[in-house]
Amino acid sequence: MSGDIRLLIKQAIQDELANLLATLAEIKDTIQRLNFLTKFMPFVCAPIKQIGVITARREIGEDNIS
Repeated sequence: MSGDIRLLIKQAIQDELANLLATLAEIKDTIQRLNFLTKFMPFVCAPIKQIGVITARREIGEDNIS
């Protein structure tokens, strides 16, 4: 039964993703469209990890630069 529910949810999400451009086109208010996009952005874009300058130089091999 849980496999059936999982399949139904997966199909519903795929259907919504297929209609995403049409859904965005229906939102006429720019602020509402931006709110919609920013709410879903974490699911699409990888999070940005903030690191220090010394760590960054070490990761790219420039840690010996004075």
